[in-house]
Amino acid sequence: MNITATLGASALLTALASSLFATGAAIYGHRLGHAWAVMASRRAIIATGALMTLALLTLAYALLANDFSIAHVASVSSTNMEPWMKWASIYSGQPGSLLFWTWSMSLFMAAFAATTLRQMPWGAPHAIAAMGTVLAAFLIALVFFASPFRVSEVTPLDGQGLNPLLVDPGMLIHPPFLLAGLVSTAVPFVLGAAALMSGRLDSAWVRHARSWALASFLILSVGNFLGAWWAYTVLGWGGYWGWDPVENSAILPLFPITAFLHSAMVQERRGMLKGWNLALVLSAFALAVFGTFNVRSGLVASVHSFAESEVGPYFLVLLGIVAVVSVALLVWRMPLLRADHDFDSFASRETGLILNTYVLIALALVILGGTLFPVFSELIDGSRITVGPPFFNDATGPIWIAMLVLIAFGTVLPWRRAAPGTLTRRLRVPVLVTLATVAVLVGFGMRNVFAIATIAAAVLIIYVTGREYVIGARGARRATGRDWLSATTSLFERDRRRYGGYLVHLGVAVIAIAVIGSSVFQTQVRAVVSPGDTFEVGDYRISYGGLRVREPGVNGIEQEIVALVGVEHDGELRASLEPGQRFFTNFANQPVAMVAIDGNLLRDVYVFMQGFEGDQTAEIQAFINPLVQWLWIGGAIYTVGGLLAFAPARRPVTVRQPASPPPGAQRA
Repeated sequence: MNITATLGASALLTALASSLFATGAAIYGHRLGHAWAVMASRRAIIATGALMTLALLTLAYALLANDFSIAHVASVSSTNMEPWMKWASIYSGQPGSLLFWTWSMSLFMAAFAATTLRQMPWGAPHAIAAMGTVLAAFLIALVFFASPFRVSEVTPLDGQGLNPLLVDPGMLIHPPFLLAGLVSTAVPFVLGAAALMSGRLDSAWVRHARSWALASFLILSVGNFLGAWWAYTVLGWGGYWGWDPVENSAILPLFPITAFLHSAMVQERRGMLKGWNLALVLSAFALAVFGTFNVRSGLVASVHSFAESEVGPYFLVLLGIVAVVSVALLVWRMPLLRADHDFDSFASRETGLILNTYVLIALALVILGGTLFPVFSELIDGSRITVGPPFFNDATGPIWIAMLVLIAFGTVLPWRRAAPGTLTRRLRVPVLVTLATVAVLVGFGMRNVFAIATIAAAVLIIYVTGREYVIGARGARRATGRDWLSATTSLFERDRRRYGGYLVHLGVAVIAIAVIGSSVFQTQVRAVVSPGDTFEVGDYRISYGGLRVREPGVNGIEQEIVALVGVEHDGELRASLEPGQRFFTNFANQPVAMVAIDGNLLRDVYVFMQGFEGDQTAEIQAFINPLVQWLWIGGAIYTVGGLLAFAPARRPVTVRQPASPPPGAQRA
């Protein structure tokens, strides 16, 4: 008997029992008014998180101990893998990733049960019942369909090792952030479901959901940024986003979560969009479940997906249940979802926020439709037609531009109503800035309409956001006498939610400019060269000096063959690069590209080797990617802004004034 496998499987089975108990006890306690039962159900949710942690640590131990009697360990690990890579292999295979997914979800829900749940007695039993049901649904898949603790009939002497594409330090950060971001959408979903089941549809649930939705927004955004960075630096195809079906599935839940963060402000201030906000948090989790199904079903071909398995149909059924239950709850409570107020004026911040949420959902629908188009085409006429990046770029491009424009004008417009004079005064300079930007771009020879519109909209965001900081800092200086720097930083102490959000908008603008620069103005050349040959790409000369062989001997890497490449500009050697290919012991027919990049703030020289011959001849592909570094800078600004908006506001310090001296007393 394998004690490790037994311990892990027992932890999963007990966690399933604990989650089912939480659901049952919450329903029982609510129906009969027994507070002790509700308390027990809350503790069961926390216990489920502890049991899932035990299961994850058990699998980690099996990987570190090279316990190849466990099928998952044998399929993703080997004796020559370094410990850090073995830890990363936990979530590389299908059972392991599902375990990590459910473990992350259990921790989010345990944290929610230990903190927020105490503050919402109106919906605690309903939230616990929803949490227990969701956890049980994923645990059923782990226990019965894709157990990471299944024991093989024959124990191999060594494991197969990790998929070559995953042997990279980025494996330690990208999948955990992305998986945690996807599952974090479960908490706003639970809050929305609890609000609908309890009938408490005012802004109370929104106030609780906002912080959890913001956490989900942050983690999921970072996961997608890291995915873009990984694709760019590891996969070796010259870009950071390819509209792959799994990439699309990873970003889809981000749109309704972002829309909710904007429309929630309207409900808190004006008592409007009650049904819309509930639909957004419910759909975000449904899209996360869709991503899980898409990765595991083989429905749409992707380099990121797992092999087709019996767990795919299970998640399709689960997705259908989530969708049906969500719609049923909304229809049931529709009479209670009327707005408390009507719109005062079209020219208001409420309108800008609402239109922005519509644009975000339009983006999600277009991307979802394009991702599933091969399935629809096969169902209709039997032919599987795949749409690629050109479709997504053309279909989403105008929507992205509309989103950028709405971000800018939403910042300018006041709440409720803008008087004609106020509206003219606030919009006059931003419109002039936009027109001036277009004129400058055209004057420098730019003729790509999409690029001009995107850059102009991004510059508009930078201007109106910068103006908000200047206005706020000027007021702080007048009130406190501080210098400009300290007055600006004080804005985040005063209203982190507002000014952190503005920083996110700045990050979006920088990202938009970087995306345009690196895609529209990219240059690439592919050449077959022998030692001593050179070729030109853009303003750079690439020289080739031959091949070199390295034998790392770790993490399943048998051999690395690298090309000696020089990058010259204006006759000077700017960089010496070593792109190449990596070969693996157990994956002889699956070489992995080794990318080499010489980057600065203006451009990246991006080089990789497509192939080589025994006579030292190599096929080299080189790209000049302008402004890519600003994509990562924009992502950092975006993330910092989100963190500042998420951080609790610092309580103002009250300074006690000395009591007035009694009449006739002398001053010291």
